[in-house]
Amino acid sequence: MKQKITLLAALLLGTAISAQGHYNGSSFNPNDYFAPHPGWIIPVWYGYADMNYHNASGKKSDQLINPTPGNPTELTLKQNVKTHSFILMAIYGGKGKILGANWGMMIIPTLNSPTADIALDYYSSQTGSGSYVFTNKSIGIGDMYIQPVWLSWTKGKFSYALNYGVWAPTGKYKPNDPDNGGHGYWSHNIRIAGKVKPTSKTNISIATTLEINQWQKNTDFKEGSHFTVDAGGSYVLDTRGDEIGMFGHYSTQISDDKGTNGGFASDQIAGIGAFGSYWIIPMKIGLMGRITQNFAAENRFAGIAIQVGVNFLIPSGGH
Repeated sequence: MKQKITLLAALLLGTAISAQGHYNGSSFNPNDYFAPHPGWIIPVWYGYADMNYHNASGKKSDQLINPTPGNPTELTLKQNVKTHSFILMAIYGGKGKILGANWGMMIIPTLNSPTADIALDYYSSQTGSGSYVFTNKSIGIGDMYIQPVWLSWTKGKFSYALNYGVWAPTGKYKPNDPDNGGHGYWSHNIRIAGKVKPTSKTNISIATTLEINQWQKNTDFKEGSHFTVDAGGSYVLDTRGDEIGMFGHYSTQISDDKGTNGGFASDQIAGIGAFGSYWIIPMKIGLMGRITQNFAAENRFAGIAIQVGVNFLIPSGGH
């Protein structure tokens, strides 16, 4: 049976489901950690997110306590943050093997309105108590994800994957500017994943992602590292390859922020969601949709995110 390509890399940036760092849990569907069949896949996505800030106790709050060294700050936020994103992905599945593994590459440029991540960056950079309203409605280029290492091995019912990707700060960033479209720093994602097929139509997977961030440009700030666990499963409905599934994630900060700017409170978030895909022309053009609801958020924006997209599959000759 051909591999089902639904790549909803949902995406990671513009549809931001969480707050700090670049990678958001549940950004991929359960099968999307594993290298695709040879050929090109071009998914085009629109994403909408509705977010509210949750404090260190996990409660929705209009008060942001920002314990910046030497400058504890309490801000009143005007909830909430709604974002819109447009994502064009380019995914390539290579021919042959590398180290005995199937391989591929991925690039994700984005066009988005400032995300909840950027809103929190803006709030955290304010000095002094007061009331701030994040009202930016512009749309611009966001940060870009590039995954040059995408390897997966299969043995019987089991598959394993090793991925490395980097977030490039291609979006506009200027300190204290609500018009920012990016974070202003590089992030490295190292991911290990495993999958099992209990039956020919079902898949269950789990993936762990370590995100390591670099120093933010033009500021004295470095975001702490985050560790995320993603898990989920899918079911193939018919011979066409139409598919449904569920996913979930948990993400937590595992190292302290550094520098003198920005917020220094550790954060965490969890989420659960569902997805579906339908081939208009089997294995050539398909429709995709997904919804994610977050919970257990601390020192983050969290809420609901919805993505819809169209998938174009261009297989290599002979496949």
